[in-house]
Amino acid sequence: PNYGDPKYWDKRYKDQEDTTFDWLEDWSSLKDIVEELISKEAKILVLGCGNAEFSEDMYDAGYTNIHNIDISSVVIDQMQKRNKDREKMTWEIMDVTDLKYKDETFDMAIDKSTIDALLCGDNAFLNVAKMTKEVQRVLKPSGIYFVISYGRPENRTFHFEREHLDFDTKQYILYPDNCKTEEEKNDKSHFVYVCTKGANAEGALQNWDKIREQLEKESKEELQLAYSDESDQENQVPEER
Repeated sequence: PNYGDPKYWDKRYKDQEDTTFDWLEDWSSLKDIVEELISKEAKILVLGCGNAEFSEDMYDAGYTNIHNIDISSVVIDQMQKRNKDREKMTWEIMDVTDLKYKDETFDMAIDKSTIDALLCGDNAFLNVAKMTKEVQRVLKPSGIYFVISYGRPENRTFHFEREHLDFDTKQYILYPDNCKTEEEKNDKSHFVYVCTKGANAEGALQNWDKIREQLEKESKEELQLAYSDESDQENQVPEER
């Protein structure tokens, strides 16, 4: 599936109505880290909220200034109805690569596997770069981009280190309980990336056009290569049996 396509998510959430799903980790497994980073007065953005209970549990723990966004209008409608009694929490249809908030609005932006979903879609690296640019823009000075991912550091940290960004990144590993072998433990681990907005964020943003053009070129080349591979396969003469 193309995880960047709203139609995919609309259908998925229609089919899953009255259910919940927390990607990778829930509030209970992350709260100790979050509580060390921000106060309960912090203004928080949840990127790609889905139908997870995470925001609800965080709200009930005292973090009431939470703004949830998702590309799916279906799930936003479901979550608004489900949380009508949590009056301070907001739900909006929005694309994480094109945030509609003003600069320096949030103390923390939480990405619970949204980066993983984008990396499974079309123009993956370009869309992740667009999202990180927008996240950096809407974070206050020293604000935190809090990422939970199944991606190991060698496959994720370079996304937070591109030239249009200024993040100081720290990493945590969340190991699953009751693993019988070291291999199983490594396979099922999740990674937390705490990216703190640096003082040179505005200056780094001057590199955006160069990064965008580079990634657009790479996306175009990958697409051409994919079409070429498909064409070669179609034109192959079947082997005799």
